[in-house]
Amino acid sequence: MFITKAIGRIARGDLHYLLGRFKAVRVSYSTLQGLRDRLAFSAPLGVASGPTLFPGVDVDKVIDQIRREAVYIGLQLPPEIVAKIEAFGRLAPLHTRMDPNGPTFFYNEVRRGYAPDGRAAPIGGIHEPERCEAVRRIIDDPVLRAIVSGYLGYKPRRVLPILDWSFGSDFTDEERRQLRHHVIDYHYDVGGYNFVYANFYIVDTDRYSGAHAMVKRSHDNKPLRMLLGSAVASAEAVRKQFGVENEITIEGPAGTGFVQDASCYHRATPPTRGDRLMLALRFS
Repeated sequence: MFITKAIGRIARGDLHYLLGRFKAVRVSYSTLQGLRDRLAFSAPLGVASGPTLFPGVDVDKVIDQIRREAVYIGLQLPPEIVAKIEAFGRLAPLHTRMDPNGPTFFYNEVRRGYAPDGRAAPIGGIHEPERCEAVRRIIDDPVLRAIVSGYLGYKPRRVLPILDWSFGSDFTDEERRQLRHHVIDYHYDVGGYNFVYANFYIVDTDRYSGAHAMVKRSHDNKPLRMLLGSAVASAEAVRKQFGVENEITIEGPAGTGFVQDASCYHRATPPTRGDRLMLALRFS
């Protein structure tokens, strides 16, 4: 099944789906993009300037920790930024992952994972979250950009903002998978030659409301069977390969932020008791 999927992706021009799994490819890509920056052969995102939302952060320390462990946990958004994004998320029209162009609904209309018209909606997505001024401030933050550029080895060309609600519900894991809530399974991302994510909880989040789980240091030294097979793996296989001591669940109050190399194994815990609103910024 994986071979058929891989061939189909490559035929559609998604060569990175196969090659982006390999660290040597990512390093080579970064080196090339860094060279293009120096020679001004391509246009990165606009240069960030102005005051930062993250004063006192040691950029070099953050980059070093991501290189070693695949994650840095410790960014904290100011309360006023969190409040603006939460208000935006509560008022913006939402769409289901199964039907992104279908009828929209609002956060206060959802009941235990069901939209008001009865459609199952474990996740409610928001189109173009960069419409929110507070989201744009995070995207343009000079300290965050310095972390991203330092880790990637080049100034990012693109940023994809994702702002989703994950609703507390009684769906089984299998029902979630059928509803395209696949992120509850351990996987690593293969959506490009190189990328890094900055993630922020916009509401208080714990393991019962969709907290992010990951295995530190699993961005490096994957065995060939994991590189050439599916990007999805069972929790047992991941723990056996990288050690249960490296598995963490990132819980925290609203505003908690972490920067992650998403080529590590990671997943979202299924929310059962509460809802999660998370902002993810994918720099590539």
